[in-house]
Amino acid sequence: MNTQIGKKLIWLSEIDSTNKYLTTLSKEQLDEGLAVATNNQVEGRGQRGNTWESEKDKNITFSFILYPKFLKVQEQFILSQAISLGICDMLLQYTKGISIKWPNDIYVNNNKIAGILIENAISSAQLDQSIVGIGLNVNQKTFSDDIPNPTSLALETGYVFDLKETIGLLCSRISARYNDLRNNGFDVIQAEYLNLLYRRNEFYTYSSDGKKFEAIIAGVKGTGELILESRNGERKEFGFKEISFF
Repeated sequence: MNTQIGKKLIWLSEIDSTNKYLTTLSKEQLDEGLAVATNNQVEGRGQRGNTWESEKDKNITFSFILYPKFLKVQEQFILSQAISLGICDMLLQYTKGISIKWPNDIYVNNNKIAGILIENAISSAQLDQSIVGIGLNVNQKTFSDDIPNPTSLALETGYVFDLKETIGLLCSRISARYNDLRNNGFDVIQAEYLNLLYRRNEFYTYSSDGKKFEAIIAGVKGTGELILESRNGERKEFGFKEISFF
């Protein structure tokens, strides 16, 4: 049976965090794909404890619940890959230059347009529950100076988007990727994710343990580590907090 994310959607005028709100609701069994969206998220969170800025009534900030019990704990990164590809599928209908900055920031050229926060609950060897939060810049055109490289659909296309229509399309594209992951396995998801990685085919400067070096992306492990290859052919693996992009 396929999952239709967003078929049931709770839309709130203002909330601290859609992930937090949905986590509270999930103390009782919820239908898979239930989503919570808001016009104004005042305490949005991103990866690594970062905040997510979103102007009121301008953007998509929402979360949904999944029960990916077909995934083992060590396979959980594939869910992040599938969600990332679903967002890219939707954005590619409107603009070019879409890529995924490892692990799961969505870029248009060199600017960030969307972010993902996935909070997993684990039982035994499988994933029991995943709450997926997504922030997508849609109609916002000005951002705080401390945000280094933001963009939005409006900035990229010159159009103003209907938020409810846009979230419907986004949910449809993510649902397709999630169901494909469940029904058809990992190979296509992993290959397409790798092909869409930001800075995929060129040498760039990275930093780890305070040291800068040049490397090219050689791959991504199934458990999520980024594999970089230096100019001398040496390969190293890096976890989520072990590497910085320049």
